[in-house]
Amino acid sequence: MSDDRRRSEVWKFFKVIESNQEKKKVECSMCYTELTYSGGSTGTMTNHLRLKHSEVFIASQARYRSTRSCKSTYTRRTNQPVIVSHSSLMAKDEWEKCTAKLAAMCAFDLRPISIVEGTGFKEFIKELNPLYEVPDRATVAHFVRLQYEEEKQTLREKLANQVGMAFTLDLWVSVATEAYVTVTTHFLDENWELNNCILATKEVEEQHTGLNISTEIRKLLTEFDIPEKKIYGLVTENSANMVNCGNGLGWPQVKCFGHTLQLSIRGAFDEVRALSDTIAAAKMLVAYFHGSASATLELQSQQKQLELSEHILITDCTSRWNTTFDMFECLVRERLNIHAVLNCPEVTKPSDAMNLTLSDSQWDIIEAMVPVLRPLHVATRIMCSQEYPTLSGVYPILCSLKNQHLRVKETDIEAVADFKRIVVSVLEMCYNTADEVLCQDPALICTFLDPRYKSLLFLKPSQREAVRAQVVSYMQSDGPPGQSRSLRSSAKRLKSDHSQSDMAFLLGEYYQDGDDSDSSPTPEEELGQYVLSKAVPTAVNPIAWWKENSTSFPAVAKLARKFLCIPATAVPSERVFSTAGDTLTKLRASLDPDTVSELIFVNKVLRTKEPQQDTDEARSAEREDTFTLQHQVLIKQEDCSS
Repeated sequence: MSDDRRRSEVWKFFKVIESNQEKKKVECSMCYTELTYSGGSTGTMTNHLRLKHSEVFIASQARYRSTRSCKSTYTRRTNQPVIVSHSSLMAKDEWEKCTAKLAAMCAFDLRPISIVEGTGFKEFIKELNPLYEVPDRATVAHFVRLQYEEEKQTLREKLANQVGMAFTLDLWVSVATEAYVTVTTHFLDENWELNNCILATKEVEEQHTGLNISTEIRKLLTEFDIPEKKIYGLVTENSANMVNCGNGLGWPQVKCFGHTLQLSIRGAFDEVRALSDTIAAAKMLVAYFHGSASATLELQSQQKQLELSEHILITDCTSRWNTTFDMFECLVRERLNIHAVLNCPEVTKPSDAMNLTLSDSQWDIIEAMVPVLRPLHVATRIMCSQEYPTLSGVYPILCSLKNQHLRVKETDIEAVADFKRIVVSVLEMCYNTADEVLCQDPALICTFLDPRYKSLLFLKPSQREAVRAQVVSYMQSDGPPGQSRSLRSSAKRLKSDHSQSDMAFLLGEYYQDGDDSDSSPTPEEELGQYVLSKAVPTAVNPIAWWKENSTSFPAVAKLARKFLCIPATAVPSERVFSTAGDTLTKLRASLDPDTVSELIFVNKVLRTKEPQQDTDEARSAEREDTFTLQHQVLIKQEDCSS
């Protein structure tokens, strides 16, 4: 009898191991007992189950009549019915619980859903629990969607209670040349916890214009019931379509600090000829070691002789400038070992050694560039963090880079001096502190609402007053920043309040205000109290400070929740690319775009819920870098306004 005609439940626990025309032998998958099977009768196998595996037999008899009816259907997005099979001997609720865990595993570990159709996987599950019948891929996809809808509703309810939030978005293309836009949202909840959530990864089927992208974003707002007045920042890269998208949406747009650094630094690399030639020569040298097993082994041998840690050479990646820093730093550290390998004729041909050896001037450039690139590298790490507010540090860090780390020195070699000038020039062009509308920049508002930088010492006095007036305007209007009152009226009101207080001082006891002991302070008064509050060290987390002091400055605290959640970079949406890359491999390039979105969404949610392990050391190092640079930021900050 063929397998597809074996309808008895006992065949779930037996398999044919020997067959001839008259008799067959079967084996029990639970105890591996061999039985004779002939004539199409399953009585021998049924008796074996009843005597040796009574619990399985009882469950089988109880569910025999219902197993064929325990099937449900759902509709594909192609409107074709898909059978969600449940014909195992396991109780239905237990089977669904196990299947939900299986779907969660596929999303969490980014395993292909088709894993359930593999023979090895089925045999493994059968060994673990013979009662569980592995579902087909359509059923697993259905359970992924169920979890997606559940988590999506949870996020929708959470977003409804927020006073403000920010978005990041970016485009990427899959291996199947399908374009996707990823959108993340960020907010400070009522407990002053910084939340970073993915909203969606949607396919962009039309041309990637700013208008089409903004249309997809507005659809997301409808999906999640997000009013536009709650959006206080949109972080994107500096490409034309992203800028047009932000303009079309009408939200305050923030330049991705990481992308701006990439453009300025990589542009300087390309423009300084001696530097670009050095990078090219260094890449060729590293490529030699990556392509030669004998050279790599000799390098490791040299490291062991000097009792040094084994390090592989890092190459430069054009799309990530910080890899140039990593490459230079590694070459400086391994210079002597590299020299020994290149001068070993048994490993490196003399002709190759001549072409690969860096000149003294190139080594001078590499060694001189490492300390110049290090603060830029640290700044990038700080700005890409999702553990604390980052946008508030943009202008203080720019001030520190310009006036300290990238200041041209007399001892700088020509290539390094040119590099510093170009980077500073590009950064000044992108972040012009002389701009008349600077006070409306969300980054500067964040800086003022960060208690570490509220003095704004890197600005001129007139600019500080303009920023404070803008903040007062935001405090008095409950709408989005674009609908706040004019700066001029706020500035006039501030001057009027000063004159009123002066009059009260002159009249003294002959002048009395009404009894206002029970009245709340005006926005101007509360803001003034905030400005005059005790200075906060740069090592303090501004979120922790606001959590403790929100009751002292309630109106300012509410505004801080709206702005301090804005990230400085679009890295949160770019980090989804790695997840998407693992999801859309060449073997899974034909995944339905909706399934892609659901898998990535569930993956990020599950990863967020995962207990953080072995991260204390990494976070400690990151905080140390943060505090080191931020401490340097405020050194002689008064010089920045000159």
